[in-house]
Amino acid sequence: MSEQGPTVFNGRYELLRHIARGGMADVYLARDELLDREVALKVLFPEFANDPSFVERFRREAQAAANLNHPNIVGIYDWGQERGTYYIVMEHVSGRSMSDVLRSTGPLSPDRAAEIASDVADGLSVAHAAGLVHRDVKLGNILVSDGGDVKVADFGIATALHGGTDAGLTQHGSVMGTATYFSPEQAQGKAVDGRSDLYSLGVVLYEMLAGVPPFQAETPVAVAYKHVQEKPRGLRERGVNVAQSLEAITMKLLAKSPANRYPAADDLRNDLRRYLAGAHKIPGKAAAGAAAAGGASAAAATQAPRPSTPPSALVDATTAQPVTAAAQPAMQPGAVPVGMVADPAAAAMAAQYPGGYYYEEAPRRGGGVWRTAGLLSALAILVVILGYLFVEFLGALGGGDDNQVDDGDPAIQLVDVPSVLGNDVQDAQATLLEANLAISIEYQTNGEVPGDQVFGQDPPPGEKVEPGGTVTLQVSSGTQTVVPNVIGEDVAAATAALQQQGYSVLQTPATSPLDPGTVIDQAPGAGVALASGEEVEIVVSSGPEVVAVPDIEGLTVIASVDLLRNAGLTVSTEQLEEASEEIEEGKVIRTEPSANALVPNGSQVSIMVSTGFPQVVVPQLDGLFADTAITTLRNAGLDPIPVFEPVPVGSPQVGRVIAQSPAAFEEVDQDSPITITIGEATVETTTTTTTTTTTTTTTTVP
Repeated sequence: MSEQGPTVFNGRYELLRHIARGGMADVYLARDELLDREVALKVLFPEFANDPSFVERFRREAQAAANLNHPNIVGIYDWGQERGTYYIVMEHVSGRSMSDVLRSTGPLSPDRAAEIASDVADGLSVAHAAGLVHRDVKLGNILVSDGGDVKVADFGIATALHGGTDAGLTQHGSVMGTATYFSPEQAQGKAVDGRSDLYSLGVVLYEMLAGVPPFQAETPVAVAYKHVQEKPRGLRERGVNVAQSLEAITMKLLAKSPANRYPAADDLRNDLRRYLAGAHKIPGKAAAGAAAAGGASAAAATQAPRPSTPPSALVDATTAQPVTAAAQPAMQPGAVPVGMVADPAAAAMAAQYPGGYYYEEAPRRGGGVWRTAGLLSALAILVVILGYLFVEFLGALGGGDDNQVDDGDPAIQLVDVPSVLGNDVQDAQATLLEANLAISIEYQTNGEVPGDQVFGQDPPPGEKVEPGGTVTLQVSSGTQTVVPNVIGEDVAAATAALQQQGYSVLQTPATSPLDPGTVIDQAPGAGVALASGEEVEIVVSSGPEVVAVPDIEGLTVIASVDLLRNAGLTVSTEQLEEASEEIEEGKVIRTEPSANALVPNGSQVSIMVSTGFPQVVVPQLDGLFADTAITTLRNAGLDPIPVFEPVPVGSPQVGRVIAQSPAAFEEVDQDSPITITIGEATVETTTTTTTTTTTTTTTTVP
């Protein structure tokens, strides 16, 4: 490592390597030195750290998720502010996101997709019970650990179901999330609740089964429009080999109206569990009722009449389809034909979602005798179903056609896994793709098998699997060495480690919040087999991007703000003001940091605005001796202008200020002239009068 040592947040979390880059933050693998465990550290991009709305989203993610403790939710441990930005410390999940899984393997098997959806529903159930809606359920936010555990991540735009909102982050009318997984109400900016998350989970389940989401378009706006207006194409219509019940579950989740979806995540999980337990065909209570009616027609014929049922409310129990008036047999008032049920709500559901998996009959009212008869009929049907399932179970243990899977649907033709042992990896992939199988490749060092040659496969050759099943290939990397992990290392140490393995090193600088000289990425990545002599590129942090603060002295505030923002800087909302002898009022005096200083891109700059020339309060000068008044004015930063006015000899006003302009206590600009009038004795006038008097006196002497 460098002499500066590793990058540590809060004196506790040591960054090890870069993991991922999201829409507003980088994620690093870090070590909690206090508890000696690996954690994931999410660091907000510096350009967002000064935006209150982004900081609020970041803080809300921490607080919302920190209160959720569940094995299917990524745990949040800590959060704080450091290095001019914000960070969150969370549970490190060693594995991959579902988006990465689908990119590498293609569609999942129906059972695995149902298992993942069930685990996600379990986590969402806890969040919804705590009053939180995730609002961004998508493949990228579903993580699968190396041990197969499923966890929901990123409650960054979760919103409180109860209580007020702030910062406009979760108010009605704001659209957040990812367009591919929008619920119709999200796309329209309407209020959301837990059923919106279930719609998004329905999109996820659809994509895991079909390999593509239900709606695709060139722009996010077009995708959002389809969520609102278009009906999703059925999975079987797309050619996906999926059980009737699992398709019905998926289509129920994708109902346009929240009222037609599952009311809660627990209800969804219960149906997924029933599917995973083997309920691959929709049992249909209506169908069971029809069978009971057919087996006890005499009793049904004598049933007490019920109120008249409107034709629009009838549902065919065998197909779960609404029955049109033209197709209805003639019947007596109040009668309901065998094989049909009277339930307007069920009719509406059946019309929108054929074979709706969560179909319920309306409760029937009648006498105790007929209720008892109905219970006995239902019990008889249950015995028949249990017997059927028992026979199927025995068949699965020992009999039947090995090339068919009887899950209640039409038989699925299994695929023989071809042998690709000893083949080149590209030829092996082509062979497996032709057999309609997915591929997962694991490279392993093997000194006995040439590079890129398959030396192991799972399942083994000849085993029968469902179409689309995954075959894992063990491929030799020959005697090639494996690229070490150098992310988080000092550039000198990283270069030495790579050169020791015989690799040439290419350094590429890049700005980042990490200390200069820290390796922030590498290609090929750690663990990749690479022959000695090949080149490894390392991306080295040059520290945050720096820019020079523009010189905006003398510019208007508006022009200054535009210039600073164009330079990649932000402007403090607190405007500072002071008087200036040189800069006129309303224009910029200086900046902090000062002009031409180098600062990180996105740094905040304060501007000092002139209030005009300094103002001085004119002192009270009346009665002061002239020299005292002049000194007082000069000390106050004013320019004294003395003028004289005659006063009688011996007057107390001689040599004193008898008037001033401007008047005392007025505010004037610094260095303004202040006129002071000083009393002056009139010596010449007094002498002339005395001479005249003396002359007159002399004339009167005899």
